[in-house]
Amino acid sequence: MKTVRKGVDFLDDWSNTVGMSMATPTDTRDRIVDAGSKAIVAKSYNGCGLNEILSAAGVPKGSFYHYFKSKEDFGVAVIERSGDEHAERLRAYLTDRSLSPVARIRAFYGMVRDYYAESGPTRECLIAKLALETAQLSEPMRAAIKCCYDHWAALHAKAIREAQSANEIPSDENPEHLANLLINAWEGATIRMQINRDVGPLNEFVDDTLERLLVAR
Repeated sequence: MKTVRKGVDFLDDWSNTVGMSMATPTDTRDRIVDAGSKAIVAKSYNGCGLNEILSAAGVPKGSFYHYFKSKEDFGVAVIERSGDEHAERLRAYLTDRSLSPVARIRAFYGMVRDYYAESGPTRECLIAKLALETAQLSEPMRAAIKCCYDHWAALHAKAIREAQSANEIPSDENPEHLANLLINAWEGATIRMQINRDVGPLNEFVDDTLERLLVAR
């Protein structure tokens, strides 16, 4: 079973989830996606041009359309990779059998809160940023973002069912509904963090919202 590193030691890997991959990609397509992810986090999807991305990736300008049909197709690839990386880290926490199911969920969000406390509250999540910028403009990108959130919700729901089996959460709670409540509340907290420029909203989520939602009644 995969060993889960807790706390700040895990934060270097968490950088991947917000679009700042620590590994050096060797595949040309991966290099383009990696450079684009960093550019989008630093600016925005519409604020960075293909020439800028390809220059950062060290890829000839004519190579882009060998790997992607369009900038929109490239955007979908960025979303899918970031979403998969987030799901991998989420799964690592939510399947850690050394903790109870509810403790796993709390540990995951506590880790992310610590990440933002350490890296700064203005650090943005790539998926959330693209959701706000492109959901109304690109149907393929909106659909890719929805798939990410649906996948994350399914992982939460599985952990919630385990918590119900362990009598940590009432059996009459709907796991899918509760999973979406958690994700929606977290996403709202991260937006408020950006507005307030402090991690207070994340502290409120971890210390209050989780305690209210993940409790046997």
